[in-house]
Amino acid sequence: MADAISSTESEALKADVPVKKVSGRRVIFASAFGNALEFFDFGVYNFFVVYIGVLFFPPSSDPNIGLLLAFATFGVSFFMRPLGGILIGAYADRFGRKPAMVLTISLMSLGTLMIGIAPTYASAGYWGTITLVLARLIQGIAAGGEVGASMSMLVESAPANRRGFYSSWSLATQGLATTFGGLVALSLSAYLPVITGSPDVMSEWGWRVPFFIGVALAPIGCWLRLGLENDVLPKHTGAKGQVEVVRESATKLLAQHSRAIIVGVLITIGSTVATYISLYYYGTYAAKYLHMDQNYAYAAMLLAGVLTFVGGLLVGILCDKVGRKKLVVISRVVILLLAYPSFWLLVNYPNPVLLLSVVFVMVCFTTLGSVPGMLVISELLPKRIRALGFALVYSLGVAIFGGFAQFFATQSIVWLDSLTAPAWYLGGATLLSMLALPFFKDPKNLED
Repeated sequence: MADAISSTESEALKADVPVKKVSGRRVIFASAFGNALEFFDFGVYNFFVVYIGVLFFPPSSDPNIGLLLAFATFGVSFFMRPLGGILIGAYADRFGRKPAMVLTISLMSLGTLMIGIAPTYASAGYWGTITLVLARLIQGIAAGGEVGASMSMLVESAPANRRGFYSSWSLATQGLATTFGGLVALSLSAYLPVITGSPDVMSEWGWRVPFFIGVALAPIGCWLRLGLENDVLPKHTGAKGQVEVVRESATKLLAQHSRAIIVGVLITIGSTVATYISLYYYGTYAAKYLHMDQNYAYAAMLLAGVLTFVGGLLVGILCDKVGRKKLVVISRVVILLLAYPSFWLLVNYPNPVLLLSVVFVMVCFTTLGSVPGMLVISELLPKRIRALGFALVYSLGVAIFGGFAQFFATQSIVWLDSLTAPAWYLGGATLLSMLALPFFKDPKNLED
């Protein structure tokens, strides 16, 4: 899978000439805060999806319709991720990671603000629905560009023997965002009705508060990223030469790295479906179908966020010691074996303790495979097209399965008339992802 642009270039990081050496801690902090904020903005939608499903879509006698439409709106933004990955990824490869990362956080904040101020269906009809969908599309573009630019900066700033730890911050900060979102959701649900004296305050306007919090924090993320030095520029410094290199690299990525793309997409499918089911869906599922208190759903998501944050960093360290592929294999096998039992237990013994136990186990093994999986994708691609390539591969995998994981999981209950039906979706996606395992080698010992 060598890059065909130049016979003198290798896939190794050492083939590119850095402009300045960026401080590792500085890069981690700026990337981590910005990434966490973006995924807080992107993920807080999940915490209040029950309210959004009721407020932004026409009333229906079927209680599943509103939730399905809300999940579909969440999922449709993932179709914009490949576009964001292509546009912002190419921008990052041409002009550097720093300006691309500032752009993504600005776009994400715009989409978040739009959701926060969007009129409901009751007050504005379909204009409220259109505003919600448009905001999600903008967030999808931002998220598609963010993952490639930030992951590339983390990997390229890391010493060869610490790439696992550095890159783990990309997933860990998603967990941090979920943790923060869970704390905000729990606090608002517990205290806002008491403070206002209105039991319906959350459905009236309380659900909007987290979106405004995300917008308020955005300037801090931009400031941190603007404080970074630009990382690495292409070797060809002439403006015309740069444009030609980027365009050729995009074409060569599709033509010369097809195997890496397919392997990466398959790996991403398994990781994202497991992530969205374990971090978000179990909690929503328990509240919607098992009639547990909504606060237990928030608690499950909060636990998932803490585990992803702490576990992600630990797995990153482990990844540097034992390699990538072994961890991916263990994760996929265990998730495949536990997919059905996890839902069967919840259906037959619906209680908060079991819910938290299931989330604990599934998130641990999801994290075990997601951290090395993301790193493998970035290591399969040459540096000059890494931001574009990683964003495109990851966004395609997420768009195909991950973004609609909760929609398909919910719809499967209707199709199969069974509350354990989501297990088949989780298991099927995991099995499909395992097709990639024979086709990549552990790149732990490759030179940068």
